[in-house]
Amino acid sequence: MKSIIALLTDFGTKDGFVGAVKGVIKSINPHADIVDISHDIDSFDILEASIILNAVYKYFPKGTIFVSVVDPGVGTERKAIIVETESYYFIAPDNGLLTLPLKKEKIKKIVSIENPKYILKRDTETFHGRDIFAPASAYLSLGISTANFGKELKDYTKISFPEVKKEKNAFIGEIIKFDKFGNAITNIEELPKNIKKIYVRDIPVEKICKNFQEGVKGKLNLIKGSFGFYEIFTPENSAKDLFNIQKGDKVYIYTDNPLK
Repeated sequence: MKSIIALLTDFGTKDGFVGAVKGVIKSINPHADIVDISHDIDSFDILEASIILNAVYKYFPKGTIFVSVVDPGVGTERKAIIVETESYYFIAPDNGLLTLPLKKEKIKKIVSIENPKYILKRDTETFHGRDIFAPASAYLSLGISTANFGKELKDYTKISFPEVKKEKNAFIGEIIKFDKFGNAITNIEELPKNIKKIYVRDIPVEKICKNFQEGVKGKLNLIKGSFGFYEIFTPENSAKDLFNIQKGDKVYIYTDNPLK
């Protein structure tokens, strides 16, 4: 049986961790089709992993198995889980990483990965990506039923996602991540009507754009990006570096003063 197994981690590519995960998968199912989503998630950043997984998973074929490992609690009592939805399988530590993608999925079953038959024998609890998540994905790709891996769970852990606040004439969002181009991703999915002014901290946003070349060079601009959220950008430059923007910086959208 050939299935797509898509990997998302904070492992990087320097230390061979990703190679070990792929080696385990291929040892169990040599025909598995392994796709790398990213291995450059900021270390321990569960929210960033959830944002990226949410942005990409829907573009994969039905039946894809997503293995997402950003796991600061590796080796603790946090569960390792498989979530089966109507279209996909998600394998991850139960630490909130699956919060955003599962919001849009109809869940059929959640199980904890406990059956030793589908776990590698090990003498360390520091690499569950290799020893638990990788073999689970490989056996799942061979057609092993979700129910065989462990006990069924009623729910999964969720992390809080920063919501846009509304105060009188202002919508207040915030910066939640940066992409490799230095664009600042906000938590804003939709804009209010009759926008007059936009600021990041106290820095004005010059223009709302449909493409990056429409932006005013050397200034902050706003665009709906591929993550599904609005982004602050500077054409052909890093908004993050040019304006020293930080995660958590507030984005103020006013609706009663003219945009300058």
